[in-house]
Amino acid sequence: GHHLDDLFENFFIRILRGSGLNGLVSLDKKKEINNVNLIRPLLNFDKNDLIYISKYIFGSYIEDPSNKDDKFKRVKIRNFLKQLELEGLDRKKFLLTLKNLKFADETIKFYTKKNLKFNTFFLKDKKCVILKKEFFYQSEEVIFRSFTEIIKFIGKKYYPARGKKIDQLIKLITDNSSLRVTLGGCVIKKVNQTIIVSKEQ
Repeated sequence: GHHLDDLFENFFIRILRGSGLNGLVSLDKKKEINNVNLIRPLLNFDKNDLIYISKYIFGSYIEDPSNKDDKFKRVKIRNFLKQLELEGLDRKKFLLTLKNLKFADETIKFYTKKNLKFNTFFLKDKKCVILKKEFFYQSEEVIFRSFTEIIKFIGKKYYPARGKKIDQLIKLITDNSSLRVTLGGCVIKKVNQTIIVSKEQ
């Protein structure tokens, strides 16, 4: 299972991918995905501690040979972190940074849920949603996350549309008085300042 070392590695891999705040703190002890709970009970344990326990209890442990193959990005990041530790990387301070980032992320999630609750109107079949003008009166990150959730829900997609495309679409909506575009299995229309998102047929 994922352990503390994976938490650090995931953070730097996400930085290299250009992830936003939500991506940087994506490795949680408990996360719900499509009504399924994903549990990571070993996230507070160092890899070396888990190896020690495995040797003590079972007499051995299995080493994945790919863990030493530096053609993989994760291995390169792992080696980079070892160098940072030699330079004085403080794991406790790093965990404090992650905690602070997670707090900021939870605050944004709170306002995103609020925006979705009060500034959207779903039709009965939930295949179409109307966005009130107040939907776009929020901070950029709240608008971005809210719109991402709408596209994912209406389009019935497991993964959200790419962030760059969401950004471009929001700009189109802001800059144009009317439009009709498709994204993530959805049709997005703007008519008389009203935004309608419906399932693409």
